[in-house]
Amino acid sequence: MIKGTPKKIGIVVTGASGGLLALQSLRILKSLKATNPDIESHAIFTEGGKRTCSLELEETLQGELYSLPDRSYDDNNLSAPIASGSNALDGLLFAPCSIRSLSAVAYGQTDRLSIRAADVMLKERRRLVLAVRESPLHAGHLQSMLNVTQMGGIIAPPVPAYYLQPSSIEEMTRQSAARLLTLLGLDLGDLMHRWEG
Repeated sequence: MIKGTPKKIGIVVTGASGGLLALQSLRILKSLKATNPDIESHAIFTEGGKRTCSLELEETLQGELYSLPDRSYDDNNLSAPIASGSNALDGLLFAPCSIRSLSAVAYGQTDRLSIRAADVMLKERRRLVLAVRESPLHAGHLQSMLNVTQMGGIIAPPVPAYYLQPSSIEEMTRQSAARLLTLLGLDLGDLMHRWEG
């Protein structure tokens, strides 16, 4: 459970479509750090995530994506600090979250750092948000989502907020990323547009 302002925020980039969502999430964390230097961004780029980002993002955006986190980890490095409950993150966001990663979290298959870090979040009762990118869904997908929810995780598909009338895909994605980060307990101030009625 987060007490006070979360400081150490992790982003896991999996092989699901949505590299722009990861980029926007890390951009927001970087902008928050400008006013709150205590905020640390930690990123895990899975092999699938790297492949998908290479297909979806221009080279300059890929460079930006990999340069934004304060710390990055190899998904095979199970000895990384964030693999332990004694050095847990305050919040962890899978953005985007593949069905493979969702299923691994749901059934405790902790053979990768990303899943081990998620497992730590659940056992330490800290915020874990999975931005699952899949449609349509079959019963197995839904069962995995139910399992994660029952363990304390939050399933939050990045559904566009059309009522904000976004003028571009980038703006729409930035708002989705902002919404996901607020689920980790972050106060984004003016970076998060809210429904005013």
